[in-house]
Amino acid sequence: MRFHRGVLCTAMFVLASCGAKPGAPSKLTERWDTANDPIHLLPADYVYLLSSLPLEGSVERKPWSDTYWPSADGGLAARWQEGISGHQVTPVTPSQAVNMSPAQLSLLSPAEKFDIFVGDESMSLFQSERQRTHPTDESWFGICHGWAPAALLFAEPKAVVVTSPSGLAIPFGASDVKALLSLYTGQFAQTDTKILASRCNLDISNDPQAAMSPECRDTNAGAFHLVLAKLLGIKKQGFVADVTRDRAVWNQPVSSFRSTIISDQLGRSPGAAIRTVREVVVQTEMFYGVEVQAQWNSGVAMTRSKTYNYRLEIGVLGEIVGGEWLDDERPDFLWSKSLPEFVDSSPEAHSGHIQWSQLKTIYDAAVAAEADAPKP
Repeated sequence: MRFHRGVLCTAMFVLASCGAKPGAPSKLTERWDTANDPIHLLPADYVYLLSSLPLEGSVERKPWSDTYWPSADGGLAARWQEGISGHQVTPVTPSQAVNMSPAQLSLLSPAEKFDIFVGDESMSLFQSERQRTHPTDESWFGICHGWAPAALLFAEPKAVVVTSPSGLAIPFGASDVKALLSLYTGQFAQTDTKILASRCNLDISNDPQAAMSPECRDTNAGAFHLVLAKLLGIKKQGFVADVTRDRAVWNQPVSSFRSTIISDQLGRSPGAAIRTVREVVVQTEMFYGVEVQAQWNSGVAMTRSKTYNYRLEIGVLGEIVGGEWLDDERPDFLWSKSLPEFVDSSPEAHSGHIQWSQLKTIYDAAVAAEADAPKP
């Protein structure tokens, strides 16, 4: 089953947008403008020359899959193994957990397990999740904006039993640890976030003409090709893409691509970048990780792909100066995060003082484990 998720972080909502008059596609709305300049994701010395760019590439480590922890279910407060919404859970505190069996502890939510591990009787993470989410939230609200970058940045954790500082052995399933990594990366970590293009926040499914607006026609095809070739082809580095052009955001960790040159001819189409002397038609298949149901064991990495058709606009030196999509299939915006350090949230923060520095102990144990710990 395919799930819808949304970006809740403010950065994704403040991207600039403006209207466009309905009608025939306008090349001007696909211009390589400030928002679509690939410099947002690439270093200043990136290669423009088409002949110097690889036509395929992939990350060295495939991103892992997990659920997007729907807000309507209570996010990380949900007891996923029993299908109990986090909005219906009466949390187990650290003092209560000492009287529970390993099997009982294993069934608790990721938020409960973390609060018990750090000995937080106020259950700061659990309460934060209850405040962040609501049972009436739209079905696509969740933490895909945390899962997608976390799946690229962190090695896949295994199911593991971790002993808390107080001496309590707590069983964490692989998805419990993935959930904590995803939430921290998306909601709490202070990291460098880079964004290419603007978000389409219009309901194209009910208003097809909205697809003509500039924010729903990006990312520029030329910038898209450069990011694929430079990051995946040369640096072996993944990034995140919203793979649909609509109000709902579908953040996916992009792991590989394969391009084929369909045609190459001299000339400049009407509306192409002014420096264009040659146009190259390309078909690209982009592969990305997708979500699955939460799992106790590790080793789950599901991948899908989309095929894009576009024209690259080439300057007199053979450099890419722009591009145009040849059909309606295109990503909305692209972005990346740097690897975060595990740092406690501020006591003054709305979420309260959450001891995120302790997540490093859990994560390190889950990565170092030789095999998944059996479910009690």
